[in-house]
Amino acid sequence: MTTVLVAAALGAVIFWSLRSGAKTALAGIGLYELFFLFISSAFLGDLFETVFVLLRTGILMSRSSLLYAPLSLVWGLGAVLMTLILFPLAQKGIAALFAGGVILGGGFEYMASLVLEMTTHRLFWDYSRMPFNLDGRTNLLFALFWGAAGVFWVKLAAPALLRLLDKIPLRKGHAVALAAALFLTADMALSAAALLRMEERSRGMVPSNQMEEVLDVLYTDDWLEHRYQNMQLPGETPL
Repeated sequence: MTTVLVAAALGAVIFWSLRSGAKTALAGIGLYELFFLFISSAFLGDLFETVFVLLRTGILMSRSSLLYAPLSLVWGLGAVLMTLILFPLAQKGIAALFAGGVILGGGFEYMASLVLEMTTHRLFWDYSRMPFNLDGRTNLLFALFWGAAGVFWVKLAAPALLRLLDKIPLRKGHAVALAAALFLTADMALSAAALLRMEERSRGMVPSNQMEEVLDVLYTDDWLEHRYQNMQLPGETPL
């Protein structure tokens, strides 16, 4: 029931955005610009979380979504969604922008947690010990943070990053973007394969082909647990 309500809230925000004139608000922002915003935010988000956890716990913990690139895909995708959905809401004022960010960010975090658990049978964050949480996947405090982040992103961060992108020669920028996209695709595919193989090993499944044998050798449970230090099985006590 909670999932249905979250999906309905996300749908309402998207519909509200479309009614606010999305095409006009997003003029000049294409795939090249969105990819740059995605990569920039994924890196900055990973850095922010690493520093935040270090200051809070004294532990230097990897917060990356991938095996090799220091990128948090949740932050990157969140930035793309905020760009596409919140930019049109900016013309309705700060209050509308903030409210849209609260629903969009909280809903996105909830759905991302759900999809990751369904595909990998692992939890990558658990807020069940925090007040006003929804199934431990998101909570009111972080939803409010997403709202503030949405205002900051639309009003300051995204325009500043796009101005930086304008200073990069277009041909060189496209070449770098293509190389980054190819590397990112390979890293995402390998990361997904390693995590899925880890889930299979937890169920006692032996490798069925040479690729799975290689994954078992290169990406052991210990290696993956060190890389994804905040990962846990559902039902485990969160750190």
